[in-house]
Amino acid sequence: MSDRLGLFAAPTHTVVSLNAPAESPTEERPRSQFEVLVRHLIYRFFHSELLASDDETRRVALISCTAALPSFVLTLFLYPIYHFALPPRPHPRPFWPQIGDHYFFVMYSLLIMGAAAVYEWDLLFPDLLDVFVLSVLPITTRRLFVARVLALTIFLGMVLVGTSILGILTFPVVADQPRFGYHLLGHTLSVLMSGTFAAASFLALQGILLNTVGQRVFRRITPLLQGGSMMLLLAVLLFYPAVSQSIQALLTSGSVAVRWFPPFWFLGIYERILQGPSALPIFSQLARTAWYMLALMVGMVLLTYPLAYRRRVRQLIEGASTVDNPSLAAVPLRRVLHAAILRTPAQRAVFHFVGQTVLRSQRQRVMLGLYCGLAFALTISNMVFLRITAGHLYPALLPNGIRAAIPIVTFWTVTGLSSIASAPIDRRGSWLFNVIIGRPGSGHIAGVRIWITLWALLLSLTSVVILHVLSPPAMRAPLVSAGQVLVAIGLSLILTDIQLYPVRTIPFTHLRISSINDFPMMIARYLVLFPFFVFMVVHEERWIEASIFHLLVTAMLIAIVHLSILRKQTVSLEQSALETPLDEGNEVVQRLGLCAH
Repeated sequence: MSDRLGLFAAPTHTVVSLNAPAESPTEERPRSQFEVLVRHLIYRFFHSELLASDDETRRVALISCTAALPSFVLTLFLYPIYHFALPPRPHPRPFWPQIGDHYFFVMYSLLIMGAAAVYEWDLLFPDLLDVFVLSVLPITTRRLFVARVLALTIFLGMVLVGTSILGILTFPVVADQPRFGYHLLGHTLSVLMSGTFAAASFLALQGILLNTVGQRVFRRITPLLQGGSMMLLLAVLLFYPAVSQSIQALLTSGSVAVRWFPPFWFLGIYERILQGPSALPIFSQLARTAWYMLALMVGMVLLTYPLAYRRRVRQLIEGASTVDNPSLAAVPLRRVLHAAILRTPAQRAVFHFVGQTVLRSQRQRVMLGLYCGLAFALTISNMVFLRITAGHLYPALLPNGIRAAIPIVTFWTVTGLSSIASAPIDRRGSWLFNVIIGRPGSGHIAGVRIWITLWALLLSLTSVVILHVLSPPAMRAPLVSAGQVLVAIGLSLILTDIQLYPVRTIPFTHLRISSINDFPMMIARYLVLFPFFVFMVVHEERWIEASIFHLLVTAMLIAIVHLSILRKQTVSLEQSALETPLDEGNEVVQRLGLCAH
């Protein structure tokens, strides 16, 4: 490790043979200990445990490059709108639609930087690897701290500039405003400040929590914080069309909620610099709030980060309790599950193995937050619309959005949990499963299916209860409520069966090699099949809620389909158990990782 880092390696001498042709030696520039340390920490931001293979590293790199394209694509889309105008209209883009265009850039910068901070949540502060490897090297504590701060600043700066540079260079040119210099300055400053505010907010949040709560409490609430942050960020993104279309009504309504919406703060800076003293008073007020809040967040980071860094290192050295004692309510619940649902030891083992692994792995926590956030954001954006009355902002619900909430929540819950269970953690230890149980049987797959189904039922039925409370009186009829409950149960069962039908491995142990055909299939599944699925379920919900007979017929169909899929999967698993193809894990068992390739 030390030789790899080069932090205290001994000087080496190169011996050149006399028979070698004379060549001008190319001496590498000597690197200081601090430079090597900063490079190593930056490397860790891009190669963390979230990436299980080089293939996934390339995929994340592709996604990172793709994150820089939306601002450029929007600029290309807006080019004809800004330049192809009719002769009576000197400028084709009215004032408030231009404000909506500006809003996208500051909103997108805030979203990307917030997502980057959530993604690298566990690396914003030192972890076990830093403490137990780097701290034993001859490096001062102060140098370690300064190197981490510099590496974190460089990483966040790369993300901020890399995802914003195309929009900064192209949109002011395309907009062709008379005050081009002010437009370029306003666009650049507002976008960079918006992203800086998002990153500083998450750093300040984590710093405050590390200084106020213990390591054990912080570890418990981390999944909730990551999931909630993803929900808010994705909700802001999916609400962009609605906000941009009604931005005039929102900014002129005088609502307090509008004044405390962070993207609007930096939009105020954008318009204040672009329009100068002629800007509307609301933009001057929002710009003032942006400066104050950015200064507050940066000040909180400067105050809390050193203290949290020191506290984090001390907690890691002293050790924190990792034993999760079940609560008094969990013990009887576990007994009921074992007696009623988890009948075999294989089911119980896999069920508890999946549940304990998900919340302890950074990779699984981030994926869980992403899918939960996507389900929440899609549900809210499809169900809620904003109504402005007498200068006040009121949310209202759409009936079709209420009906679509159940299939949206269930689909993304099942899809997300299935993807999390199939994502590998460390396949070097998967040989143990092959030694103990051989090829997985129906009982092991049943443990995964029960775990996903129970969580899907819990979330979907909770959504039904919440929607029943919030729905208008016309949608609180007994048949309507019974129909939504039946749809939630049926989708939780059938979607889980379909997702797990091809699964033949224990969760977290199989590495699926992606191919070039995966991306078109993913686009077709999420952009074509998913909207069609939601449309069909919403359409059939009205028929299901029509009478008790329709409810009974639907329940019978759900039971028949569910049992048929389970029977076919059991037969398929029995056939695959008889096959003994050479597996990659056999080589690992033979070598135990002791021999080089």
